[in-house]
Amino acid sequence: MSIDGFCIGFGAALFAALAFSACSSSQTDGNLDCTGQNAGDQIIASTCAISGCHSTSSANLLGAGLDLTVNATIGSRLIGVKSTGTGGSKCGGNSTPYLNANSNPATGLLIEKIHPQPSCGVQMPQVGTALTSNQQACIVQWATGLTTAAK
Repeated sequence: MSIDGFCIGFGAALFAALAFSACSSSQTDGNLDCTGQNAGDQIIASTCAISGCHSTSSANLLGAGLDLTVNATIGSRLIGVKSTGTGGSKCGGNSTPYLNANSNPATGLLIEKIHPQPSCGVQMPQVGTALTSNQQACIVQWATGLTTAAK
């Protein structure tokens, strides 16, 4: 392959990757579909479970001990689990679990923290823009799927 062919191929691949990432991470309020667990998974993965926040590698350092990596064990890390208060958390010792078992719609510290003026700490996400009301609704629906499935 010539250098020109490589550059054109690389440029096309880069453009496709950028276009895809822009589409997948920029969900507008009007087009957000909360059907099933996918929308909640995507919002949590792209705004919460990121490096420096609530990813597996950052949870104990900066994320108050809360790992929001979306996988098969996420429910066990949220339902009935209370904040450990690590990583400078203002919610350590809070008596409210991240998600209350069997709550429908879902309730708990996680739900409280995505809305304005939570009882401890600050609204999440702390970095970037606040979630829209539709994104908040999708997370509540997603969390309800977790809490009701755990019965």
